[in-house]
Amino acid sequence: MRRSGHLVGGLCALGVPFLPGVAMAQEGGVLLTFGIENRIEISRNAGLAIPAEGTEVANVTLLSFGVVSETALDRLTFGVTGGLIARTNDDGSEFDFGRGAVNFAYHREVPAAVLDLTADFRSDDADAFGDDLGDIGAEGTRSDLSLSARKETGRTSGVGLAFGLAYDRTDYQDTTDPDLVDTEEWRGDIAAILRFSEIATGRVGVRYRHREEDDLGTTTTDEATAFAGLDYAISERADLSVELGYTRTETEDSDIITRERGPEASVRLSYDMPVGTAYAQLSLATDADEGQRETFEIGRALETGRDTLSARLGVTHGDETGTDLIGGLAWTRALPDGSFGITLERRVSYDADADERVADSIFSLSWAKNLNESTTLLFDATYELSDAPSERIEQVALDAGFTHALTADWNLSGGVGYTVRNDADGQAESPRLFVAISRDFQFRP
Repeated sequence: MRRSGHLVGGLCALGVPFLPGVAMAQEGGVLLTFGIENRIEISRNAGLAIPAEGTEVANVTLLSFGVVSETALDRLTFGVTGGLIARTNDDGSEFDFGRGAVNFAYHREVPAAVLDLTADFRSDDADAFGDDLGDIGAEGTRSDLSLSARKETGRTSGVGLAFGLAYDRTDYQDTTDPDLVDTEEWRGDIAAILRFSEIATGRVGVRYRHREEDDLGTTTTDEATAFAGLDYAISERADLSVELGYTRTETEDSDIITRERGPEASVRLSYDMPVGTAYAQLSLATDADEGQRETFEIGRALETGRDTLSARLGVTHGDETGTDLIGGLAWTRALPDGSFGITLERRVSYDADADERVADSIFSLSWAKNLNESTTLLFDATYELSDAPSERIEQVALDAGFTHALTADWNLSGGVGYTVRNDADGQAESPRLFVAISRDFQFRP
């Protein structure tokens, strides 16, 4: 079985600067941002392996550059980050370039039309992505590329047109896990927007998805959906959104073709409360592997002077997995000298490869305290559970750290962390720590 865990993990991410392309800029003009950070990372058994692996020491130098350009009609952001990494472990020493990321976003809006373009690229160790509790901790390198474009026209007329195109690709290098396969996916949609009145807007269109998985049989999936929807303002506070569709999916795996057809539907009723909003939503989806899944949720969102709360509770039923309870809670409270937050989530999915139900539960607690204008303490605790008939995985991560502004431009940060994992192979532990010094500076040309 493949082991999983944090690379250096947890609070270590606090020492990594945000991509400068998303730096906040003043209204208008061009803002350039440059950043440099040097960090020392020490971790033992970073892959949470059994038997335990040795200690790894890494010296990472991260360089970043970003641009933000904003006018009355459009906004462009661009950021790039990369690191020079020197590692020493039981296998010897190595030096390479990694932790690369590129982000691009462009938004242009006029009364009659809007255009959005995005591009994102990330390359890092395969176990640094942490998409799934059961899939992280792998060897090798992973690269993700995402491209998207969306345009809407006729926004000031009775009939408009909206269309979008997206491309996602994931590549793995030097991996030994057969479950980590390269994937490629195209998505496209087009819809006519029908503005019947100030309170009613309809839409009619089609969506298409093509996915290829480079496994032993090169699995190919083609999915097409025709849909029609209506957004209707029932009153000044209540809004109703309805969408009905029909999906046809064709999957080819090792020259074996399977087809699935079925309805797609969504009904959502939202209501503006004195503080925040409340909603109820019923949805029906058809999947080529799982069949049909029905989900009903109620939710509440509010924001007060000190608190931000988002909560939802529901039930879901799948043809292959049965009925389960799902939900989520995210609560953040602003304190006089910091902040406190709690996150809870339970979700259920279907694993087509293992042909089984997987229930994921997550609980996290975060706390930040400002000791003074230049120093902040941070703490984070996370519990994750992945429960499936074939394996039960539990993982607990505790992280604590600090950030300190040495000067107006230079910052010092550090932290320690500890992760414990229990699964079918037994219990694994991984302690880690880091210290980093960084500088970000901005100017307008």
